[in-house]
Amino acid sequence: MNSDLFEYSDILNSPFQVFPLDCDVVRPHWHYFTEIVYVVHGEIEAEVQEKKYTAEEGDLLIFHAKQIHSFRNRNVSNPDTSNDPKKIPILVPDRAKSQSGRLLYVIKYHEMIVSDTSKNSPSLSKVVQSAAMNENIPNLIKKEQLADFDVKKIFEDCIKETKSWTYGFDIVIASHLNLLLAKIIRTWMQLGLNPYSISKFDLFSTKEFSVLEYIDKHSAENINIEALADKCGMCYSNFAKQFKNQFGRTCKEYIEFVRICKADTLLLYTDKTLDFISQETGFTDSSHFIRTYKKLRGITPKQRRKSE
Repeated sequence: MNSDLFEYSDILNSPFQVFPLDCDVVRPHWHYFTEIVYVVHGEIEAEVQEKKYTAEEGDLLIFHAKQIHSFRNRNVSNPDTSNDPKKIPILVPDRAKSQSGRLLYVIKYHEMIVSDTSKNSPSLSKVVQSAAMNENIPNLIKKEQLADFDVKKIFEDCIKETKSWTYGFDIVIASHLNLLLAKIIRTWMQLGLNPYSISKFDLFSTKEFSVLEYIDKHSAENINIEALADKCGMCYSNFAKQFKNQFGRTCKEYIEFVRICKADTLLLYTDKTLDFISQETGFTDSSHFIRTYKKLRGITPKQRRKSE
């Protein structure tokens, strides 16, 4: 079973995607896009990097590049996946019509399409990246914080432009996105974000090799962290230090986190046994799986399965 969390996108040819989404469940995944989700109606339960949010009509969810995230329509019970979690879609348009009608508007973009600011100010993309590293900045923006800004119209105009495919549609969408990001950043600034405090990024991703993609693809195996450090051209101690600085957890902890995210899909949307799940996701046995799950989630796998 292919249980990779990584979602490939053709960044050079399609640096952004805009679409309505009628999907009730989006399983855990990550990508190199920043993803902004507007709730048209209903309620969405989202998980991102072990944080949980409930988004209501008019709210925004921002999933930063490389963050593992998932969400689902709170008002619809789990879909019948015939015991196959691969049937639960990652975030793509025109999949799995919901019982409640159109639920979400989505913009996914790569930083290459975001405009630079004046030379004395950090670019919009760098400030967004800085927010991703700030524990005090939530992934949820409530509609009350956006009361003076017509967010819904921004999304609808972008969707209209995407459908029209008229000359300059990409420029218009980029302009709308820049306005939206400026509003989002100003909202974050009210929560304490300093746009002039920028951290270093992309120490673990090159054209030839990505540490996160490698971990995702090989998470069920015994990953040698010293070998990862060597692939990045770093000594082990520097690799460990820089990884913790960039991702907020050690490389070993991140590998465990990826395994638990993959286990969640099997727990919530299949009736596979704990022994099967532990073997499928890279744990030595079910006891090891249960201990690690409780350490990260605060409950046992069985409790998580019963709670849904």
